[in-house]
Amino acid sequence: MGIPAAQPAGQQSRDRVARALGQAVQRLWEQRVPFRIGQVVVGDDPFNGRREGRVQVIRSPHVGLRIPGTPAGSLVFFDHRHVRYPD
Repeated sequence: MGIPAAQPAGQQSRDRVARALGQAVQRLWEQRVPFRIGQVVVGDDPFNGRREGRVQVIRSPHVGLRIPGTPAGSLVFFDHRHVRYPD
């Protein structure tokens, strides 16, 4: 008589595989943002116009920019497809 497991062995291995696949997909998705924290970029917003700022946060697929002249701690988020390097 052994110690009973909390879950059957088959269920544990399925959970482990599902967790590993989920982490791999998340890493692939996050790597698609071509910018790095600290880079100066230009975000193009159809409603608010162009804003130049420094990348502070990357939460795929969005990039948070710190815009000069805005209150401290405020960030403007852009989809990374609408962000480019300044000319």
